Amino acid sequence: MMTTERQESLYQRLVRRLGLVEPDEETDLLLSDVLSDAEGEIRVYLGVGEVEEQFDGQILALAALFFQRDRRELDSSLLRSASYTEGQLSQSESYLSPKELQGGVEEILRSLARYRRVSC
Repeated sequence: MMTTERQESLYQRLVRRLGLVEPDEETDLLLSDVLSDAEGEIRVYLGVGEVEEQFDGQILALAALFFQRDRRELDSSLLRSASYTEGQLSQSESYLSPKELQGGVEEILRSLARYRRVSC
């Protein structure tokens, strides 16, 4: 389990990374949950009792994906990209699929494979 200070630091970094401004109470709780889930996922994947600080970037990346996934379940949509043109009024939006989100999670975990503890 990470220290309260480290968890608060990761929380603030996650808020910035997601571009959130003054998250409401529900969002605040969700952010805390996804940070904890991401840390736990990495802890289990690596087979360690505690995740070292060198993996904070991966914790944040996973937490951001988990937040988007959970937010998608709440909002039933997840914007991947949007574009808007003024001249001949045009608007385009595309959304991440659950498969794309899972692919992101797997990619992050694959990047940690060399640090994984394997027991026989």
